[in-house]
Amino acid sequence: MKKIKKALLSICGLSIALMMSTPDAEAHTKGISLSRYGLVDVSWTGNVNYAYFSDYENGFNALKLGDRNFAGLNVTSFDLSLSQDAYLFPMKWALFTTWSPSSVSVEESFFLFHKLPAQLQLKTGIFRTSFGKINQYHDHEWPFADPPLVTTHFLGVDGVHTVGAELNWQPPTPFFTELSLSAMQNPVGFLDRTFPGKFDIVQGGLDFRHFTMYGRGTTFFDVTEDSNVEIGVSGAVGQNKPNGINEKEVSNPMKISFNNNDSTILGGIDLTYVYKPKPFDPYVRWTTEFMVANRTNPIVYSLDRTKRGLDVKLADQTVKTLMPSDIVGGVYSELNYRFLHDWDVSGRFDYFGLPKGNEDSQMRLTGGVRYFFNAVSRVNLQYEYTFASGNDNPYHTVFLQVNIGGGTVTPGVGKFYNLF
Repeated sequence: MKKIKKALLSICGLSIALMMSTPDAEAHTKGISLSRYGLVDVSWTGNVNYAYFSDYENGFNALKLGDRNFAGLNVTSFDLSLSQDAYLFPMKWALFTTWSPSSVSVEESFFLFHKLPAQLQLKTGIFRTSFGKINQYHDHEWPFADPPLVTTHFLGVDGVHTVGAELNWQPPTPFFTELSLSAMQNPVGFLDRTFPGKFDIVQGGLDFRHFTMYGRGTTFFDVTEDSNVEIGVSGAVGQNKPNGINEKEVSNPMKISFNNNDSTILGGIDLTYVYKPKPFDPYVRWTTEFMVANRTNPIVYSLDRTKRGLDVKLADQTVKTLMPSDIVGGVYSELNYRFLHDWDVSGRFDYFGLPKGNEDSQMRLTGGVRYFFNAVSRVNLQYEYTFASGNDNPYHTVFLQVNIGGGTVTPGVGKFYNLF
């Protein structure tokens, strides 16, 4: 009993010392970690929003926006995370779980060997692959309640985070440069259209067709003493037909030869500029990302509104059509201005269909204002106008989003989009 009391007193004393040694320490700060003391970092975050759509019946289209936000109250994520810098071993690990009313799932769970020779790092498990800019961040770091149109279409509404392995190398250059190469099992979600799942969880196997290859090169350098630029180039290649698909479920009006080995080549370029004169001072961040895909005979999804009804699933309202090869792309550009320590405003321009492929093109304008309670907790008021797209009417959207978090984090196992 005395040993237990002594251990509890030691932990309390350590916590107080950490709080006192950190300026303006809060319940969760991005600079506090217990891993250095041999303990496990624990953190949590909840993401809830209320969404209003001015034309939910004939404007809103979940196949274009993703199955994340619907009219009314949405619990988009509630995460519990464990992480640690392993004691006396050059490895970090992390487990990020996502909770919903009916299930618990793993968002990320990986080992990171971060001290390999020749400036190499190896990550394996379930993790967010290095492709593009926003795919690397969890939703509670996003500046908006919803992701960009182009990333939603190509990477899914929550991005690519599946089983795989990734090798990172930082070559000896005058400024920061990182090259990444990963092999990821294809996702099996309903709206994962770019590289749909081919992996058989029962049979297993290492057939290359079960995986998608992702690559990314990033460079980061100072423009002035107060500003910097990050430039990234990404690429991916994989099969674009799901494993075991029933050809009878796919419309084929052009009588195209159905080949399960058809592939998609996806590329992207992103640029982020940050102006930040001093620590904790107001800053400006501008991010632009462009993606384009060369698809061989893709399966295109469209929404059949005549099948809508109570308890009718989205999959049952979806029409799948085999289409001829095309090239399709899109872009988003967002500007974020942190004008006070606790306040920021953001604007975003979205366009999908540049160049236009077999799907409808779509344009959207977004604006928002956020108030930060602390480094990882905030409330966000967001407005969007989505232009007419195909058979979908134009409509207005308003989000009221609350994101609350707390705990400690292990440096290097996650990435922060918000600067403080």
